[in-house]
Amino acid sequence: MFTALDINTNETVTVQPIAVYGSDAFDTLLIVDAITGNGIWMGADSSQWLINLGRADSYSDAERVEDVYGDDEDEWEATADRRLAAYGFRLGEFDEEAGDRWELVEA
Repeated sequence: MFTALDINTNETVTVQPIAVYGSDAFDTLLIVDAITGNGIWMGADSSQWLINLGRADSYSDAERVEDVYGDDEDEWEATADRRLAAYGFRLGEFDEEAGDRWELVEA
């Protein structure tokens, strides 16, 4: 089970982290909760994921993983995995239906 702290209630909530394209250039990923659609981000002390369940603009708080580049799909995914490792994640399955997101798995 993966959790984040709701900044409005200080309650721990279950989240399912996914990575969503954050730019048209495909060089940025946003870390988002698949359950609520809200962005999640790492707290200042890097020990707790946070979520704002009271915000209507769901992606604005999402942790941004930038500078994801590669000459082909394999190289792009390897770069994404290196960047996501800082958060303890790597890319999982791509959601073919949505077309813009990956499951995140703990590295």
